[in-house]
Amino acid sequence: MTIHLTRSARQDLEAIRTFTVDRWGRQQWLIYYRGMAAVLEQIAAAPDAGRNWDVLFPGVRSISYKAHLIFYRRTEAADGAPVVLRIVHQRGNLPALRYMESL
Repeated sequence: MTIHLTRSARQDLEAIRTFTVDRWGRQQWLIYYRGMAAVLEQIAAAPDAGRNWDVLFPGVRSISYKAHLIFYRRTEAADGAPVVLRIVHQRGNLPALRYMESL
């Protein structure tokens, strides 16, 4: 199964890349990105395995990777494949979750 990223999730990933490269260097970014890519592959392989957020966001699940939470859901528009909605820092980047309020 494939996995898709929304524009917001791609922007989140780019912001993580920029911050990591600026703070710790390109090599650290590559290490972090490889790990995150592995988690995205896990989501694609088993999309129902993540934490359920139905109470707040119906159909949304999340999986954590180090300092970030990856929020995703299956959508009919993607033929049931998981779509990553946002990738947010675990320390309460709650404004980033506003995107999911309209789901």
